[in-house]
Amino acid sequence: MKKILCTTALASTLLVSANALAQTTVTGQLDLSFNAKESNIAQNSYRGFGRESQLNIQNKGKLSNGVDYAAGFSWEVDGNEAVGTGSFGENTYIDFIFGKTTLTMSADHIQNPDFEITKLSGGIADVDDLMAAAGSADGKNSLAQIHSTQNANSAYSAHGFGLIQDLGVAKASIYYAPQRAGGGAASNDSTGVTTLIDNGNSQLEAMIRGDLGVKGLDAFVYMGKSDSDTPGVTTTAADLEGRKYGLSYNFGQFSVAASQSKVQSSSSIEAKTNSFGAAYAASKEITIGLIHSSTDADGISTTARSASSVPEEKIRALNIGYNLGPVVVNAMYAQGKDVGGVAGVETDALHLNFTTKF
Repeated sequence: MKKILCTTALASTLLVSANALAQTTVTGQLDLSFNAKESNIAQNSYRGFGRESQLNIQNKGKLSNGVDYAAGFSWEVDGNEAVGTGSFGENTYIDFIFGKTTLTMSADHIQNPDFEITKLSGGIADVDDLMAAAGSADGKNSLAQIHSTQNANSAYSAHGFGLIQDLGVAKASIYYAPQRAGGGAASNDSTGVTTLIDNGNSQLEAMIRGDLGVKGLDAFVYMGKSDSDTPGVTTTAADLEGRKYGLSYNFGQFSVAASQSKVQSSSSIEAKTNSFGAAYAASKEITIGLIHSSTDADGISTTARSASSVPEEKIRALNIGYNLGPVVVNAMYAQGKDVGGVAGVETDALHLNFTTKF
């Protein structure tokens, strides 16, 4: 009995010592927005509120061998969205840190191209988001969403293994996800699997981002490829491919940015998005930005429409950010022409967002 008590006491002491070396933090973010959209396609016009709320639990410290580690996960609840895999799939990770080298097992954690560098005035909405149809089944979403040029077909939300290297002037990363199908969600326990057959949908992607030693510069290059073939099954499906690169440069009160994203779908349709942005910091609190985005594709298969020639979609937007300290307000007004690659479809959209972090 004394031996058991001593062992228990020793275990408690070790646990307290381990906890003393670790640091756990809980943070969160709340976004409330008002959205209004008017289109000459009647069923694509709407107005209403949106909500995104998220809690982040993070822990960091040292392992028993002296190696640094970090771990965490997020819980996201958005508006009337049902609680599911998407609620628990963000920023989930365990990192092993060896100086400037980090090994990670994670999802939605390693650097990825799911952002628009030309959105210089901030905010959570991209211009292609504002063109999306609200629950419409007619497929009049933006071309960037239809062909995933906004994230260059990245499998950033899929669970996988990654390596991050701090190069001083930039960070380089490489990421492997064994399964991108179904979003690459993990199984509901530690020993199960999400599929019983190898469907071949693995993804390998790499990215470099940094200032390259130039003050005011932010530049990145991304490349990714996914095997879309099912082993043992004859198919004409092509591999998913994506490339995205861009840069922004700040000089005083002014900033400029440009990016390009190219993708190839499993049906061999190619799409390209070019985006340009400029911004002026009117004060420490207020920034005014302009965005011009154009997307062209040689087909639209995911909306049951196909064409050898698709009109180029063009979107222009005015973006204003207002920093009020604990609350940041962002407003974006956008106009779209030939939205979704459909000639004559025109859309006006307004997004007003309030963000607070805690």
